[in-house]
Amino acid sequence: MNAERRLRTSAMGLAAAAFLAAPVLVGLIYSLLTGLGHAGPGAVEGGTGMARYMSVAEDPAVWEGTLWTLWVAAASTGLAMVGAALVAVVFRGAGWSSRLGRTLAFLPLPIPHLAAGVGALLVLGQSGLLARIGFHLGWIDTPGDMPALVMDPLGIGLILALTWKEIPFLALVAVSVLETRGQGLENTARSLGAGPATTFFRVTWPLLWRGMLPAAVAVFAFVAGSYEAAVLLAPSDPLPLPLLTWERYTDVALSRRGDAYVLALLGLAVSLAAVAVHEWIRRDPDAVPGLGQGQG
Repeated sequence: MNAERRLRTSAMGLAAAAFLAAPVLVGLIYSLLTGLGHAGPGAVEGGTGMARYMSVAEDPAVWEGTLWTLWVAAASTGLAMVGAALVAVVFRGAGWSSRLGRTLAFLPLPIPHLAAGVGALLVLGQSGLLARIGFHLGWIDTPGDMPALVMDPLGIGLILALTWKEIPFLALVAVSVLETRGQGLENTARSLGAGPATTFFRVTWPLLWRGMLPAAVAVFAFVAGSYEAAVLLAPSDPLPLPLLTWERYTDVALSRRGDAYVLALLGLAVSLAAVAVHEWIRRDPDAVPGLGQGQG
């Protein structure tokens, strides 16, 4: 009876997993066929073979945009992790000030990324709020003297906007990690003679690192594929991967629209690589300095 119940539970779990994976698998197969010229825009009888894949692979704009996208995703995710850890550590108490600090840190959580992008544009633009404040305080001669933080080659404005938007999500995870596991391990470390700094770097930070890592992978993958904020804040050269994909998809030449499906596969490969890195770190946490500690 127990074996029968376990088998039924496993079957239901597999069915649910297949239901969730089906859209991804269908999209993957369709994109692969479109890249080969057997389906989608620009399809021809007999297909085009690997010509479309080679065309995309040999386009410098594709790799420049991909590297730029990886830079923005990695920088904003890393900064958001640090910000989330600070929120969790500074506002971890039970007093009203800590509760208020956590509440304020979580407030941006429901704000759409498009709204965050518009807000960053209004604040960071060369005619935005910061430029006007700097002008009135005499720091710059005209608002136009404000350093370019929007549509800039380094993506500073986009990184700042995405960091601000993702800190609440990661902070929610970080706070939960410390509340469920942190106190006991930290008390054990102190009872063994560890000071505050040692406890933080050998116990608290590794706990936060490990606890936030799955959520950080999700943030990285989301940011790498995010269109809303990028279309408002990213430069046109290099063009980020999501914008480049959309540009190819809306190209007037049908033969080039199929390139968008190849670029979508490239975006999927980036996300899968992030998941693979997470699995590697999870299996061998000592591979990352400072992450192998904090084991319970």
